[in-house]
Amino acid sequence: MIFQHEVVASHIPFRLMNQHAVNDPIKLISMCPTMDLLAVCTETNSVWVARWFNALEKIWTLPAGKHANDKVEALTWRPDGKVIALGYSSGAIRLYNVDKLEMIHELFPPPIDSQQSFNSITSSAVNFLIWVQENESDNKNVNEQQINYLSTHPVQRYLPKLNTIPRAKPISNLLGNINESYEDELEDEPSNLIDLLIAGDASGNLHLSAKIIKASITPDLSYIILFVRASYTSPVVISKTSKNDRLVEVILNTGLLHTRKNEIRTLSQTYTTIKYLTEYIFEGFEQIKAEYENMKSNAKIYIDKFKLVLLENNANSKLSAEFVHFLATGKPSSLLQKYLEMHLTKRGLKDWESKGQKSFEQIREYIHHYVRPGCERLLLRLSTLIGYCKWQQKFKDLGLSESYVRSIIVYTECLVNRLENMLNAIDERYINFIEFHHWLQYEFDNIGLADHNQSQEAPPRIDISKVASYIKSSLHMDFLDNYFINPEEPAEIPLPNMLILRCNKMSTSTAYNVVNSVETEEFLDIIDNLIEGSEGTHLLFLDTRIVTQENQTFIYIAFCLSGTVQYSPPSLWVLRSSLKSDNERNSDPFNFEKSLDERTSEITFINLSNQERPNEYFRITDMQLFDDEKMHLIVTGINETENEVSSIAEINYSELNFVQVTGPYIIQVIEKSNRVNVVDQILDQKDLEKFTSLLVHQYRVITQFKPSKLTTNGARGLACILSEDKKRIIILDTNDQEDENEDNNDMMQFS
Repeated sequence: MIFQHEVVASHIPFRLMNQHAVNDPIKLISMCPTMDLLAVCTETNSVWVARWFNALEKIWTLPAGKHANDKVEALTWRPDGKVIALGYSSGAIRLYNVDKLEMIHELFPPPIDSQQSFNSITSSAVNFLIWVQENESDNKNVNEQQINYLSTHPVQRYLPKLNTIPRAKPISNLLGNINESYEDELEDEPSNLIDLLIAGDASGNLHLSAKIIKASITPDLSYIILFVRASYTSPVVISKTSKNDRLVEVILNTGLLHTRKNEIRTLSQTYTTIKYLTEYIFEGFEQIKAEYENMKSNAKIYIDKFKLVLLENNANSKLSAEFVHFLATGKPSSLLQKYLEMHLTKRGLKDWESKGQKSFEQIREYIHHYVRPGCERLLLRLSTLIGYCKWQQKFKDLGLSESYVRSIIVYTECLVNRLENMLNAIDERYINFIEFHHWLQYEFDNIGLADHNQSQEAPPRIDISKVASYIKSSLHMDFLDNYFINPEEPAEIPLPNMLILRCNKMSTSTAYNVVNSVETEEFLDIIDNLIEGSEGTHLLFLDTRIVTQENQTFIYIAFCLSGTVQYSPPSLWVLRSSLKSDNERNSDPFNFEKSLDERTSEITFINLSNQERPNEYFRITDMQLFDDEKMHLIVTGINETENEVSSIAEINYSELNFVQVTGPYIIQVIEKSNRVNVVDQILDQKDLEKFTSLLVHQYRVITQFKPSKLTTNGARGLACILSEDKKRIIILDTNDQEDENEDNNDMMQFS
């Protein structure tokens, strides 16, 4: 046995639940928090989700051509297991519904500041994603009235669904497909909880060259903890091929995200619905425009045929003038008669009438059944925002401006007014169009009867003034041009586009206010002189977890170091520090910074010695803080038979022998700080006897392959291990209380 075992340790190993092989090497893998699903990204940039309990059954695969030039760099699940988030090399983040394989949201990084320092990292690739939900126990004292005071107004609950727009393009930036999504589907159940998706890239905006490598968040969303590698110039280590870093913990106060989370959640739901409605209006307006262009092109086909007659007869005239002469005299000119008999024909006339009539009806339908109801629904949502604007106590700090919301209402009302005018114009032109074709059809028939010396039929009841009006103003079917393009200001943004821009600006204003309320509360300098070259100290792995125990919140940081003589052999460290509660901060706000500087942290050093070969040490391949007590490690060592053995081991990190160190420190400019970092403080004490040797609670030797990566699901007691060749995985049940003889039917309860 190469591990030192606890006396009370369970000898039941991690139970093997399944093992699978894949064709392409796996780059990223994540376990669903609620179901027996795996989300996988291969090194060929193929993304798929599969069931793992029996055979590895893929339930969907992202199409290969989807964002082909944008590589997936990070992925994570929403806490309810219904949505996965993908982070890309371009900095984009895309959310996919697992059930429907549709993109439900797409986020893009802001443009890089042209004045950014030349030595800063400009890469915007998303290198980590974390999706958390506020702990429900943090809201147990919130009564039902507080939970529901911002819920959807009852009137909105009884509104009918918006009609599906025919031939509408997918709204990929929001809902995937407008034909399958409705406004009421965007409504969540009234709740006081909020989800938070945190993404990080290599361009940490911390006024230093920093790479965010890990993040966590407190259960009540009051703090975000980042771990960054901050570059600096080392006076000790000088190497042309090395890069000197320090590992820094940064604690951010989330500001409005914590103090106004109910209001933010309500606004985000309202903004999402408004986004849907503006896209719905835009798509409807585009369909109106497309049908109008189709009506114009059909009319142009028959008008252009008259131009052929003019060319054939070397004549100069206009079709409208010929029709007016025909209407006034009752006899067509030779040019018009040739056009009617040889080019338009009676069948062509009926086709012109049929297509034109269909276009008129289609445009009316788009306005009546789609765009105008969408505008009315949008006005209702905007009026709700007006009510929020008047609630200064709750919404003043969230960037919601009553005057700005009213300006969007004015734009929406202008669009409604324009739609009404369009309807009036369409109704008038439609009547004239029908009268024109009835007259022309009658005259067409009379021409045929005259050719055969037959008596003419009695003229139908036709309004000659409407026929004349149509010939004069609508023959080319261009009577709606002014509703789409303002001839006085052709560069003017169309109203539907303006609605989208202004609504996006409104939601962005709230987002900026929330982001700007996040403040750096403290730094903790963990270790200096991290080197990415051939010399110095290497940070191998790092994981973090926030644990709440008896109304006190602790930050646990586990990391592994190796490299120089100072940190050789490889060592495993666990740092524990506490966070101030809201009550502690509010009790003495003036001495808060002082109290931070006087706070203490605790740290432990875990000796990775091999029990069978005392002069040798384990090598850690991967590690994760599994839950609030247990840490899982993939460790490799040499046994007494000179064979290399890899195992998954479990230790209780919360009960390790911690030693107190001073800090954390308030460091405004890290490069100028002369503080001693946490790790160096411990090494300077030269008292490593106080620290803990590796004491394993349970372990299992991995015989299937040589492991390389560990992925865990602490909520369901599962661990997934990836092979070194990245083509094989095993899934283990880490619950040491289960019966070894439990059958597969009971194991299915994990689903």
